[in-house]
Amino acid sequence: MVTKIKKDLDFIVDNLDSNIINEFSGKTILLTGCNGFVGRWFQMLFLHLNEAFLTENCKLICIDNDIVGKNNNDSRININCDIIDKEQTISTIKRNGVKNIDYIINCAGIASPKIYKKFPVETMDVSYLGTKNILDIGLKFNTSSTLCFSSSEVYGTPDKDSIPTNENYIGFIPTMSDRSCYDVGKKILETTCHTYFEKYNSQVKVLRPFNLYGPKMGINDNRVLPNFMSNILNDKPLNVYGDGKQTRTFCYIADALIIMIKLLINGKSGEIYNVGNPNPEITMLDLAKKLFDVIGKKPEIEVINYPNYYPSDEPLRRCPDITKAIRCVNYKPLVNLELGLKQMYDYYKEES
Repeated sequence: MVTKIKKDLDFIVDNLDSNIINEFSGKTILLTGCNGFVGRWFQMLFLHLNEAFLTENCKLICIDNDIVGKNNNDSRININCDIIDKEQTISTIKRNGVKNIDYIINCAGIASPKIYKKFPVETMDVSYLGTKNILDIGLKFNTSSTLCFSSSEVYGTPDKDSIPTNENYIGFIPTMSDRSCYDVGKKILETTCHTYFEKYNSQVKVLRPFNLYGPKMGINDNRVLPNFMSNILNDKPLNVYGDGKQTRTFCYIADALIIMIKLLINGKSGEIYNVGNPNPEITMLDLAKKLFDVIGKKPEIEVINYPNYYPSDEPLRRCPDITKAIRCVNYKPLVNLELGLKQMYDYYKEES
C-alpha cells in the first residue's frame, strides 16, 4: 500500500474512538459504489481495520456495476451487479453466503458532471431506484444503520445570508437543465430516505458532502481538482471555467471519512448531515493559484468558457455549516487546504 495512503488511514483510526472501531468487529458491511472515490476509501479503511485493529474481521460486501465479481482472500466479497435491479442484487448477495448485513454504506451514484450529463437517465435511476432497493435490502436484513449519500448540490445557489448553509435551507434547483438529473435526483434520494424512515422506521442517515478531495480521486473524472492535477502533471495550463469567481470549500477525504464513520454509528436516524470543511471558501481562480503555490511552480492559468461536455449552470457559491455534524460526532476537520492539496499532488505525481 502506498505509504501516503497508509498515513491517512492511520490518521483516520487515530481520530476514531475505540468503541466505534470495535463496533465493526465480526460485522458484515454492504458497500455500494465501491469503485468510486469515496467507496475506494471505505474499502481501504475496513481492510486496514481488519489487518491490525479488529479482534474479529469484518466482512465487506463490495457492490459496483463495473467490476468482475469474485471472492478474495482479504475478507472482501466483490459483486458485479446493478442496485437498480433489487432481485438480482439480493440473489447475488445470498449466493455469496451472506446471511446478515449489519451496516450499509450506499455510495452508489454518478458524481462527475461530465459523466452525468452523458448518462442522465442512469443518474436518476440510481438516485431513486437504487436508493429504494438498498433501503428495502436494509429492512430485509434488519440492518442497524444505513448511510445514503446525497449532495450539497441540493442547495442550488444559496442566498448570501444563508452562507454558510445549514441543513434547514431549502435550495432552489431547476428541474430542466443539464444538472437536473443529478441535483433533483439527490432530492428524490432524500425524500425516499425520509419516507422509509417515517413509514418503516428504516435506520437511515443522509449525508450531504461538500467537495471532498484527496488521493484515489479519479484523475480523469473532470471535476476541478483532478482536472488541475492532470494538467499540471502533463505540463499544461490550468483551465478555469467561466469567470473563475465561483466559490467552493474543500474537505480532505480522511477528515470526511472520520465524520462519516462516526455518523454511521452515532448519527440520528431520519436526519440529514452536511459533511465538509467550511474553511476556506475560495474562488476557482484562487484555488488554481494556491495549488501552484503549494507545489512551488509558476502559475499557468487560462480562464476559458465551459466546454460543451460540462454543465455550465453550476452554483455560484457553496460553503457548509457543519454545526449539526460537529455536535453529533464531536469532530471537525483538521487537514487544511494547503496540506490536503500537497498530499493529493504528491500521490498523483508518485503514481504517474
